[in-house]
Amino acid sequence: MGVDSQGLSETLSLVLVLGVVLVLSAIFVLIAGFNFASASASTSLAQAQTFFVDVAQDLNAAIMNGIQNYALSFPRPTTQFGVYGALFNYCKLIIVNTTHAVVNTYSSGAILFGVSPSYLSLPSGFSESLFSNCSSLIFNSVSSSFFAVCKFGAGNLNGVSYGTYVILFPRVGAFVSGSTYYIYVPIINVIFDSSLHGLFFANVTSWSYITINNPLYITYSCGSVTSSYSLNGASKIEIVLIKIIIKYG
Repeated sequence: MGVDSQGLSETLSLVLVLGVVLVLSAIFVLIAGFNFASASASTSLAQAQTFFVDVAQDLNAAIMNGIQNYALSFPRPTTQFGVYGALFNYCKLIIVNTTHAVVNTYSSGAILFGVSPSYLSLPSGFSESLFSNCSSLIFNSVSSSFFAVCKFGAGNLNGVSYGTYVILFPRVGAFVSGSTYYIYVPIINVIFDSSLHGLFFANVTSWSYITINNPLYITYSCGSVTSSYSLNGASKIEIVLIKIIIKYG
């Protein structure tokens, strides 16, 4: 009986040891899987950042050189650790005249790449300018850019939660000549097209002009950021609307 008890005790000990090993192995696999997903999401985010900056630079060069009907295409970086999405009416320009009446408004979309909070998450409220100045939306220097690429921390956009995301959106250029201001307003229309299969197209389709007399100021907002620009002393402004279609699949 003593021998049998000893054998049973050794068997139970072996079973317990094996159980602990299996549990630890499972935990290790889970941790390794999470670390792999997190690293993959980080790599995907970096690829999307570079991609958006390339697009912004090319579009900005086209507008700065006054090119109309300009088209570009890219193979879009694809990944299962992040998603691309359209943001409709992400930016809004408001024009106010000297009677303090809103005389015109214009809206533009934007495009984003976001990562799930389960893969990668930055603190809510975090922001970083990757291309151009994301906190100054109106510029008056030809050395600046009509587009910004910005990275943000955890947030919810259009009902979707992201741990971190990158957005490409337009900025407004304001230039003065005598008593006339020229306000250049890129307007992006983002369209998802499943037939494109991982391709990305951007097309500057048209420029149009609108004259507004007795302007006072403009405000331009994109997301939670707003910039204002005074037009005091201007007898009129010429609004230059630059329409851009972005398609991705």
